[in-house]
Amino acid sequence: MMIKNFLAATGVLLGITAAPVAQATVIGFDGGTVSAGGTIYQEKGFQIETIGGVASFSDYYGVGNNVIHAHWQDGCCGSITKIVVRRDDGASFDLNYFILTSNTHTGGGAADGNEKTYIHASFDGVTDDYQQLLPSEDWGFPATQIFLGAEFDNVKAFWFTQESGVDCFGMDSFYIDEAAPNPVPEPAISALSLLGLLAMGSLRRLKPSNTKR
Repeated sequence: MMIKNFLAATGVLLGITAAPVAQATVIGFDGGTVSAGGTIYQEKGFQIETIGGVASFSDYYGVGNNVIHAHWQDGCCGSITKIVVRRDDGASFDLNYFILTSNTHTGGGAADGNEKTYIHASFDGVTDDYQQLLPSEDWGFPATQIFLGAEFDNVKAFWFTQESGVDCFGMDSFYIDEAAPNPVPEPAISALSLLGLLAMGSLRRLKPSNTKR
């Protein structure tokens, strides 16, 4: 008990505590609510807004899996110019990856490789701080996971726009705050190693002797 209390007290002095892990969220377009004439979708504390037109938040591809599917203004039959995602409370979050189901100029068909759709990151929710070109994607499933870097950490909003040559655009499952636990800093590891050696030595001293008397 004395050793246990000693290690606990020393851990506090060294500042060795378990780092809190952000609560992971997956926006899968299941069980959310649609409002504002079909231009706003809300799920698990996040809001997705389509600017300029209405998107579909449903099993659009008929495979038993809900998605968001939109038609851009420059396409054959749409009017959307921007799709914006932010938290309801305005707080920051990490966007780790999402699933791209359609990014094609050929409605209902294969992409031609010339599609130019971008995802943007904003640290204040307003400024366009970073943009990344998305790959072309054939209509529907199978889909592609789009993994994002540190540019999409601690953002207050991200959004999608298209430049040219895109008609159908669809997505599924935004994975948010999926970060791994923080590793223990090197000085703390050294301190833990030293404490382990001290504890072993103490246990040896406390261990009863087996010598016959």
